[in-house]
Amino acid sequence: MSARQRINLAPWLELPLTVISRLRTQLAMEESGGAGDDDGRRRAVLDGARGHLDQAEAACLNVPRFQPRAGTLERIWSNIRAADADLLSIACDDEVRARTPEILGMVRRNLSETSPQRQAVQDVADKVEAGPAPLTAQDRSTLVRALAFAYASLGGRHRRVRVLADLLWIFTGAAVLGLIALAAWGYADEDAVDLCFQPQPPGNRVVCPTGEHEVPPEGPPPLAEAPAVTDVVTGNYARNQDVLTVEFAGLIGASLTVVTAVRRIQPNHATQYQFRLPLAAAVLKFPMGALSAVAGILLIKGAFVPGLSNLDSSAQIIGWSIVFGAAQHLVTHIVDQRAEEALSGVRKP
Repeated sequence: MSARQRINLAPWLELPLTVISRLRTQLAMEESGGAGDDDGRRRAVLDGARGHLDQAEAACLNVPRFQPRAGTLERIWSNIRAADADLLSIACDDEVRARTPEILGMVRRNLSETSPQRQAVQDVADKVEAGPAPLTAQDRSTLVRALAFAYASLGGRHRRVRVLADLLWIFTGAAVLGLIALAAWGYADEDAVDLCFQPQPPGNRVVCPTGEHEVPPEGPPPLAEAPAVTDVVTGNYARNQDVLTVEFAGLIGASLTVVTAVRRIQPNHATQYQFRLPLAAAVLKFPMGALSAVAGILLIKGAFVPGLSNLDSSAQIIGWSIVFGAAQHLVTHIVDQRAEEALSGVRKP
């Protein structure tokens, strides 16, 4: 399959296709070596490694502009690692000896201490360090397969980071669509989402996010008494910008908590997929802050928040909207923790 044919494939298909390509190389090598033709086996491995590098180079030079880069990165690195392992299998003994400490370090960083491949590589490294004893075909095969396992483990951790980042971007897009729909609903039907309050004790005004409104008295007021209104339908005084105003205040509150997510972007995160995850977690806070602001004002209006009565001014509504926008961190910090765990899994040995 050519690079042009693979350009629109889903990212999760890239690794299986690379494995298929490697197995085809091994198949060609076995077919060439069936009659003891070592040159044929070597030529098959070289052709396979050249094919992997051609795929990686084509992916680098033909990155789609308006398409997610996850599949392209998967294709590039899986083919580079496959070519590296293929070339190691036919390298001279001196080259293999020189790369043994590098392979040991890669295995230690990416395989657990109980992994049999790690112990086998350690044995080969001890043999290389002990003296100029010739490396057997089994030693070479151990190094090649351990390197392939280490690459697979590293790619798997990067893949988990990428999948989590993609999910966060999907959630962010869904939240933004919800915000737009809620704002459009409030704009089209003013009293559909009632965010206005009648200050207590009952008076002659109604406060909304966009301003305060005087309520005319019903009937003649009693002598020597100020007009009093006891039953007011606050939705009659709502404006179509009320929902949008509360959402904007929630965005302001959410922006105050984005600093905690930005500090997780470290210099060693700027590789492959790792920069995208802290950025996705930070961007998610904005629509969640706007949604939590609207939800919080509705909870106050419905008397679901103990100790909070009807708000007395538009400034209080905006202020509480900012507070609820910042309070989204109580929910999104779970996402932050999950992102930090995923990034730690990539960084730690």
